[in-house]
Amino acid sequence: MLYGLALTAIFLISFSISLLISRRVNSRLLDMPVARSAHHVPTPRGGGFAIVIAVNIFAGFLVWNGTIEVRVFAVLLCATPVAITGFIDDLRGLPVSVRLPAHLLAAFIALVLLGPVPEPFFSGWLLVPAFLQSLILMLALVWLLNLYNFMDGIDSLAATQALFVSGAACLMLFYQQTDLAWVCAGLFVACLGFLLLNLPPARLFMGDVGSTFLGFFIGLVALVAHFEGTLSVWVWVLLMGAFIADTTFTLIRRALSGQRVTEGHNLHAYQHLSRRTGSHSKVVFIYALVNLIWLLPMSWLAVVYPQNGVYLTIVGVVPLMAIAALLGAGRPNAPIKG
Repeated sequence: MLYGLALTAIFLISFSISLLISRRVNSRLLDMPVARSAHHVPTPRGGGFAIVIAVNIFAGFLVWNGTIEVRVFAVLLCATPVAITGFIDDLRGLPVSVRLPAHLLAAFIALVLLGPVPEPFFSGWLLVPAFLQSLILMLALVWLLNLYNFMDGIDSLAATQALFVSGAACLMLFYQQTDLAWVCAGLFVACLGFLLLNLPPARLFMGDVGSTFLGFFIGLVALVAHFEGTLSVWVWVLLMGAFIADTTFTLIRRALSGQRVTEGHNLHAYQHLSRRTGSHSKVVFIYALVNLIWLLPMSWLAVVYPQNGVYLTIVGVVPLMAIAALLGAGRPNAPIKG
């Protein structure tokens, strides 16, 4: 009963803050259309601020009633500086030379709080020194927040992905009988409150404050679950497989073709697909189908057979990278059918 009331309150807080931002937005928080934009009218951004506030309040509630440890709460709080950096970037723009060190520092602090990386990290088939494992995880966290930011380019795609990941992980964690599931439940409800204003045509964008926070926060929850031995990191990679495949292949192709990978663009597979279909909703629906029909069963197999996590991840993600290639991900002049 208490959890139900708390989740209801978080939904209302998230929706109310989102609605307030959409109606009383500062001119600096208006996302003005440019050549690579998927929208055509100025739209308020920064709505992800509502998700940040709601999730942190709910996490504080979980600490207060003893559901999660203070240490876990401290780890999750490391996503807040990332959100603050994103919010400043939304307001006035921040160079990579400022954003990247802030992201790396937040990831470093989180890993220090988590402690030594547990084995078997690579399902036992590859032995990696502890220091190198921590370095890989720190870079993975930073990549995750950036790829989530890259995938926030059309209405509701990033929000619905967060709903899928948090919802699926919540059920899996409850199956594993761990209270970390409540963190995912809170994230699900907070994102749902924001999504109501982000459905096509969106009245509000989440902005960098939301997309970077979601990517980093999901990564932190994944690491806590992995360190606790409840869900391996490979389960989470599979749940995020559609986003990971799209952004990773796009980056690789752009780098190999000599494009400047730090420049903004609209060359992701989902953006090509959006132009082909002429609809944000259709693209979101396609990604949802991939998540539910392909990635959810694969991630469940990784829960049941954790020793095969790496192999399942390869089988689950590589075909999606091939599909991204066929859709023209990273190719400047990919053919677009009207």
